[in-house]
Amino acid sequence: MNTPKSRQQIIRLIFVIFLLIGCSAPGAQPTPTPPLIPPPTLATVPTFAPPPASTLPPTSPPAYTSALPPTSPTPIGSTGGSLFKLVNETKVTPVGSFAGGAFVRCDYVPGRDRMVVAFKAQLSQEEAGCTNRWAQAYREYTKEMQETGDYRIITCMTGPDVGGLLLGDEYYFAAMGYDNTKKAEGWWLAKYDAVTWKPLVEPFFHPLEPEEKTADPMIAMLNGQIDVSGKYRKADDIGPGHATHHQFFTPDLQFIDKRLLTDVQHIDLTSLLGIGDVIHFVTSTDLWGDMIVLQYDPRWNYLGTKTIKEHASAPEGLAFDGMRFYVSYVDNSLSKPFEPGSHDNIRLAAFDADWNLLDDIAVTSISPDEHRAPGRPSLTLRDNRIYVCYDQADNALPDLTPEEADLQVYVKVYEVSQNP
Repeated sequence: MNTPKSRQQIIRLIFVIFLLIGCSAPGAQPTPTPPLIPPPTLATVPTFAPPPASTLPPTSPPAYTSALPPTSPTPIGSTGGSLFKLVNETKVTPVGSFAGGAFVRCDYVPGRDRMVVAFKAQLSQEEAGCTNRWAQAYREYTKEMQETGDYRIITCMTGPDVGGLLLGDEYYFAAMGYDNTKKAEGWWLAKYDAVTWKPLVEPFFHPLEPEEKTADPMIAMLNGQIDVSGKYRKADDIGPGHATHHQFFTPDLQFIDKRLLTDVQHIDLTSLLGIGDVIHFVTSTDLWGDMIVLQYDPRWNYLGTKTIKEHASAPEGLAFDGMRFYVSYVDNSLSKPFEPGSHDNIRLAAFDADWNLLDDIAVTSISPDEHRAPGRPSLTLRDNRIYVCYDQADNALPDLTPEEADLQVYVKVYEVSQNP
């Protein structure tokens, strides 16, 4: 039986043991909470009236300036990981007589309740009267990118470079070309019903001035008008940017006006999106330069510029979900100057409403010794999913012609996290 004296001794012993343990353990130091730094917002800058549409830009373009605050990259947001989750990979070509393809655009067509992938197709044999073995074509999928078996030629009218825009149940098309009657270079333009694929506006030729380059026509809907744009340049088509020319049309492709954007040096391979009272024009300084966003008001008064990603170009895909901007672009960090396309990869980035970087993932991860060259990435945002569409030369060896480069069409689908 324990006596009161023995119990007191036991209590003293336990106390000493706990005291010794506490002295031997390292003290836990509280983790300091980092101060919250609010993200920068777009600066308020003076507006400058752009030159009239008929006024040519100066021979020496204005030096590059940044009127908006510099990009302050932030880590991935409160999602605890990437905002993007890959859910599907699809190789669209080859299929049937379509041996390959390039210049791809994709979007949802509500009248068919289908995803449509439109592209310039390389034909393995003459089909539908297309004697030059190239045609503008499409392939149809469900929203889950399951094949429907529907693919066919839209038109034999095509060019070395083409542009397209799927807008609801309509498809706008532009192809660089030459008119023998007018002795001028320009674009062949057309509009199709994306449900029946019957022409709504038959192909017609729109001539351009010599400085208004025809390569890689970009098509966007802006301010209720169709904007078809390209590089404006007086010299070589490869190299640092000069400006872009924008030809404006009604939705039925009646010419309205044109404008030159010369506020900051930039090239073509761009995206345009109007949000509220601000036009966001995402472009790059050159093919191996940096990605920038130029901002304008609805009357094209210049608001400012911001560099949003270094070593990035060809941002041909742009979407906004009310909270974030999404951009598909080419990572040119390994590319050699004056060798655009060498050692490139496709990436997908998310930015907040002030164009601060939130996330940036690799769509392709190709090493230079693989001799594959992805390019021309576009995207569409539908039902919380981003469809990134691009073409890729699967044997990108020097001095190969487009017919020999084995150009193929690819689509990758990503789910987007809804966490803020």
